[in-house]
Amino acid sequence: MIKFFAKIGEFKKFIHNIGIEIDIEPIFNLDFPFVENREKFTIISVPDYSSENSENIVAMSKDHTLIYSRKDLNKLDKNFKQIMKKPYGESTVITFLLLKNVLKNYSKEFEKIRVVMNNLDLNPVLDEIEKSGRELRKLTDRIEELVQLIMILKEREIREFDTSLIDFDYDILQSEARYWLERCRSHIYRVSSLRTKSEMKSNRELNATITRLTVIITFLTIVSIVVNVPGTIGAIFGIPALSDAYFHNHTQFLILTLIAATLLSVFLGYLYWKSLKLTHK
Repeated sequence: MIKFFAKIGEFKKFIHNIGIEIDIEPIFNLDFPFVENREKFTIISVPDYSSENSENIVAMSKDHTLIYSRKDLNKLDKNFKQIMKKPYGESTVITFLLLKNVLKNYSKEFEKIRVVMNNLDLNPVLDEIEKSGRELRKLTDRIEELVQLIMILKEREIREFDTSLIDFDYDILQSEARYWLERCRSHIYRVSSLRTKSEMKSNRELNATITRLTVIITFLTIVSIVVNVPGTIGAIFGIPALSDAYFHNHTQFLILTLIAATLLSVFLGYLYWKSLKLTHK
């Protein structure tokens, strides 16, 4: 008999009523796959990637297949319907469909992370890169654990999960799990590449800022020279002893000298500016 549960309390109560003696509560708190095989029953737990409502638990005995999950596992093709008529066919097929759905959940999460990383290729932001890296490492760990669980279930002789009934489909599932694991591992190296891009972008921005500051400081220096040169000359000419003795009758000459000094300092400042070849982008 197959029975699905959406509420934890009902699931625990039914397990207790049919004589499955196990403390189910700690299993709900696990964030990694778990399998417990005893003489009269087997329990398999495989969490989804998300931290909320991620529990997927199958409790199997000779007469019962109990599933606590929010996944729709009722869609069966013709071949599976025939297998379910065989001894332990129901528990085998339901567990297989659960594993397949969890792998599908992991693959969707990978695609989400990959889209984010594609966007980061165009605009590498370090905080977003680190966030994607953490999510990818978590997903990689989950898929590694799922691959190990798939291998363990095939190697162990679990009565309630007879992989010989679904041998071909199970091999395909194992290959798919390994495929997604390799894709995750390859994208972990991509995180390092994105970090390098982010550092290069930061260096370019820093260099641009330094260039802007250099331009501003150089401009202010030239302006101060342009202002100080005629000011200094004017101050010398403004000394009473000198102006009365030498420049009292040459006011026009003094004005022309100040204008010439100003123009010369501007011209020399312009030549210096051009010689530096500073550009602001």
